[in-house]
Amino acid sequence: MAGIGKIIFRIMIGIIILLVGAIALIIGLSVAGNSSTNAVITTNAVGQINNNVVLGCTFTPDTKQSSDVLWEKVGLTGTVYKYVKGKISLTDQNIVFKGRTSLFPNELTNGNGSLLLSNVQLSDIGTYKCTITNSQGTGSNTLYLNVGAFSPITVTNTTPTTIHCESPSWYPEPSVTWWNSTSADLTPQANLTNSSSTRIVPGLSVMMQVITDLKGAVVDTQYTCIIQNGLAKAQGIAKFTVTGLKTDARLDLIGSAAILSPSVFLLCLLAVLAYPAAL
Repeated sequence: MAGIGKIIFRIMIGIIILLVGAIALIIGLSVAGNSSTNAVITTNAVGQINNNVVLGCTFTPDTKQSSDVLWEKVGLTGTVYKYVKGKISLTDQNIVFKGRTSLFPNELTNGNGSLLLSNVQLSDIGTYKCTITNSQGTGSNTLYLNVGAFSPITVTNTTPTTIHCESPSWYPEPSVTWWNSTSADLTPQANLTNSSSTRIVPGLSVMMQVITDLKGAVVDTQYTCIIQNGLAKAQGIAKFTVTGLKTDARLDLIGSAAILSPSVFLLCLLAVLAYPAAL
């Protein structure tokens, strides 16, 4: 049985070595046989309706020549933005982006090809592609832009035992939950949502206002109201003390994350596969 185990173990090691070799060959051919050698990193973005958003795109800086930057939106004809040989080129820019896009020219030498998109609209939702070309070759990567509305929470009290949370602008419609905590580390302990009352009030355009109240609050207990949709999470924190109501608030975006280019991903995968083979 021990002999069979050793044979199986050696077969598995052999398979891993073959996989590592195949991936190494693919990477080698990619580097030697085409120009897709730039490692481009993009960042998923969350945009606020009528505000500006930065679509993140970074690459290895080129000290030999100016880097060309091309931004496109998947499924849309024309370009979003193009910068070629040190000059802006918008002759084939799609009309929906006219007057709403710009780079950070002084940052190109630092490897930053990020795009500033202004006056963001729901129609801007989608997948964008950033392509970089310079003396190191051409590399590209994509990111996803989501768009909606979200805003911080204002926390007050309307009676000595009622906590009032209000936030003016949300889209899509968010969920609302309430929690309390009496533990030393303030970990939420009880879901009080069913004891609260919430109103969703139509606002400007598609946006909506959220108003929610919790009655029966007691001294020295922390209460948290959470307003959340797929784009952002807002928290309002309140605690009655002998000196009055203490409050705090925070707003966090959801879904922003860096994305590795295919070449970087393959190198990472190669390292992961090579590790067990070295054991």
